[in-house]
Amino acid sequence: MERRLLTVLVAASAAFVALALAYDHEPLSSLDGDVARWVATDLPHALELAARPFSWLGGWIGLTALGVAMSVVLVRERAWVDLGFLVAALLGTNLATSLLKSGFDRERPDVAPAVPLPPSSSFPSGHAAEGVAGLGALAVLAAERLPDPRARTWLWGAVVVAGAAVGLSRIALGVHYVTDVVAGWCFGLAWLAACLLVRNRVSGRDVSSAGS
Repeated sequence: MERRLLTVLVAASAAFVALALAYDHEPLSSLDGDVARWVATDLPHALELAARPFSWLGGWIGLTALGVAMSVVLVRERAWVDLGFLVAALLGTNLATSLLKSGFDRERPDVAPAVPLPPSSSFPSGHAAEGVAGLGALAVLAAERLPDPRARTWLWGAVVVAGAAVGLSRIALGVHYVTDVVAGWCFGLAWLAACLLVRNRVSGRDVSSAGS
């Protein structure tokens, strides 16, 4: 399991770096602009409405509610290592993406967004990163507490769909470019893998059962 996590960490980090170097160059810059204009002019209104709850889920409202609920469970179990893992995944991703946004300082798309543009910079998408790292950490912890393998499979399927939808919702609402979201997914996956590696080293736990 550790080797697989290391592979995910390296691959996702490399993909993030590649996007960071290439997002403002062709062909990615044209792709970002074309998609942003298409979303502003041709995206069906029903898809924009469907995107809103997923955007809330990946924002501070949704993740805070889920994080507090899981934290209560972990405190009652006195699972302090797991609690530290959850805090690192949720708050750490938020802090790291905020620092990255300040460093890249990319302007957000301003082509008739469906919601007011946030004051922060665009690259990478914090919602996409936190949707992967935060929801992924919650899924790891929840799956370890589910006795039914089928329930764990359904849980992971729902989390993968939700994590993807959170990122796509930010494109649909016109507040992020495609490369922002893909970079956010990559960063979130790398952060989650790093947090899992640290948790495994501290606790000596094998998480292979979490997704089985």
